[in-house]
Amino acid sequence: MQAKYLKTLLGISTVTAALLLSGCGSTSDSTAPVTSLTTSGQLVDSFVADVNYTCADGTTGVTDANGSFTCSALPVTFSIETLELGTISILPQDTMVFPQDLAGVNRTDINNSQVLAIAQLLQSCDDNYNPNDGIRIQTQVREQLRQRAHEKLTADNLDAIATDLNISLLDPETAEQHLLQTVDYVESVTDSMANHALPVQAHGNGIADTDTMQTQATSAVTQALLSPASTLTQETKDTLAYMGNEERLAYDVYMTLYNYHLASGTEIKTLYNIATNSETVHATDMQLLIKKYITSLDDFSNIDAAQNLPDANLSYLDININDLPAGQYNIQAIQDLYDTLVAKGKQSPQDALEVGCMVEVTDINDLDEDIAIAEDSNASDVVTVFEFLRDGSYTHYWAFDSALKNMGVTEGCAVIGEEYNHPEYPQNTTATTGNGHQYGRQ
Repeated sequence: MQAKYLKTLLGISTVTAALLLSGCGSTSDSTAPVTSLTTSGQLVDSFVADVNYTCADGTTGVTDANGSFTCSALPVTFSIETLELGTISILPQDTMVFPQDLAGVNRTDINNSQVLAIAQLLQSCDDNYNPNDGIRIQTQVREQLRQRAHEKLTADNLDAIATDLNISLLDPETAEQHLLQTVDYVESVTDSMANHALPVQAHGNGIADTDTMQTQATSAVTQALLSPASTLTQETKDTLAYMGNEERLAYDVYMTLYNYHLASGTEIKTLYNIATNSETVHATDMQLLIKKYITSLDDFSNIDAAQNLPDANLSYLDININDLPAGQYNIQAIQDLYDTLVAKGKQSPQDALEVGCMVEVTDINDLDEDIAIAEDSNASDVVTVFEFLRDGSYTHYWAFDSALKNMGVTEGCAVIGEEYNHPEYPQNTTATTGNGHQYGRQ
């Protein structure tokens, strides 16, 4: 089977946030103060740029495109020029400041009148009227507010302020829905990143500290997923559909072959370890990246909506990969490939490991191509996630290569053919799955 690219095989994926977003402000039971001398965070309802902040020591600043702010002392007060939005005395553990935090209520209190007033104003002042790609306060709004006396925004004075500034307010329901989606998405990302357990391959002659590498990689993926949305070309959107299916395929193939050979009396731990400790993470990252950009299957041009999965409302994005039906995809090439790989892998334990080599090489080839596509459209967040997936595939390749050699196949992955012989791939000779299991151990 030729496998230069999966798409042609048959001719035819800040500082890590580790806690839930259930807490906020002074009412939170899970929010704890950040104890570092310098406190950095992000103002969010989507990321909010061009909002002024004043720290306890008198330091002032303006939030950047990522909503970022830095203070050496709290409390910190946020305002749009002279219009005060709110103050926080304790930075939430996830380092994000939502309207709920400014209002001093729990993150679940989305429909609180003060929360909605802040959300309505921020979203209505966005310079391109599309808060989904981040909020940047309109220049004319800031200029007008500089001429006004200091005032604190409340639910009672929101309409009057909007009238004075000639702002057309979004309706409360729309603002609430956007804020709810943002909270839910951030919670999904932080939960997922807390469960990242795959050591990331170093680009060199091995690494000494896989925990440090993993922390750095998880932080980079977190920042990418939570960064303001890029403007994706159709080609880049289609890579999301493809890689979402492809990462699911890797998990499904490995678990299907692991269970098949286990039933026959042979346990191939390499398959199980990579599937459960790594491919679950990769598939989840792709679910989150798709959720960030895609609202309907109509956003893709390369899927067959008649296929079994995913369904038309994208509900599969909220389902754990191990609960999704194996071997059901909405891209026919991947559907066919799954059948071909499983058939080969069932022939023998060696064939199962060779299938692992095939999957990882084709995954790397596809990611090389898709990273270039994302770079061409300046989608740096997509590039970061795809590079994380590729680093994992490098490690998996060497895991399968090692497992074959442990079995007595001296050529390792190269036994399948020259297209699977890749000594140039970065190699981490001490890689583990994150729970102590060496990938190459049978």
